[in-house]
Amino acid sequence: MRPAYGSDIKKVYKANGVPVCSGLVTMFLSAFVHLMITCVMIMLLAPVLFEAALPTQLSLFFPALAIYITSSLGIGSVLGLTVKNQAKLTMIAQLVFLPSIMLSGIMFPAGLLPDFLEAAGRIFPASRGYRLLLDHGFCLENLWYLIVVFITAVIVCGIVLKKQKAK
Repeated sequence: MRPAYGSDIKKVYKANGVPVCSGLVTMFLSAFVHLMITCVMIMLLAPVLFEAALPTQLSLFFPALAIYITSSLGIGSVLGLTVKNQAKLTMIAQLVFLPSIMLSGIMFPAGLLPDFLEAAGRIFPASRGYRLLLDHGFCLENLWYLIVVFITAVIVCGIVLKKQKAK
């Protein structure tokens, strides 16, 4: 997510009486819809292009995907609200999300990593999201962490927006 209020957008919102949180909410929903569409397209094309198997439990796959995307966008929202410079935001987002993907087991089995890197990978939401998306992975063990991450992101976003509104 790009910086939500790093420019004169906040002044325009205030001048027109638009709630400060509406920019964040619309960016969040837009990103969510676009990511879901992209994931569905990849899921449908993967069997044709790569001879991949479709998830066996589609009724659980989509809620799991929505939960993982929501928690990731929550982290992105916090970054977008706290980092004011687009270049810095890009670098910080890469520092957060790249290790998340690399250490989660998505790119290659996490068991191939040294023990300390495998343990470090469990800190990131991608490892729980990946396990949640696997067949028979939709369980409280994989779900609770993503919910906590999202709730924490909502609280932090609320605090940051309240501070920005006061300025």
